[in-house]
Amino acid sequence: MTPFEQAVTQAQAGELQTPTVSTSNGNINYFKYQLAVHKYNLSLMSKGIMSRGIKLKDLKWYYGLKGRTAGDCLPQFIELMNRYTGK
Repeated sequence: MTPFEQAVTQAQAGELQTPTVSTSNGNINYFKYQLAVHKYNLSLMSKGIMSRGIKLKDLKWYYGLKGRTAGDCLPQFIELMNRYTGK
């Protein structure tokens, strides 16, 4: 089980309190926000643009992604994101 899956499971069980993410349309699920931000960063990395404060190594570890480059990991991440969001 990846650290992301552990965090989701712990949050659902009430063992982990997640921050509140507020938007103009109301509050949204923290993990969906986290996935959206990480997809944005991973997409930039796959085009050769590095983001400050985030490393590919950290994303690969947190989500259990395999591959050498961000381009290799992006399809796996999108699949994981679709599984989590139910699309």
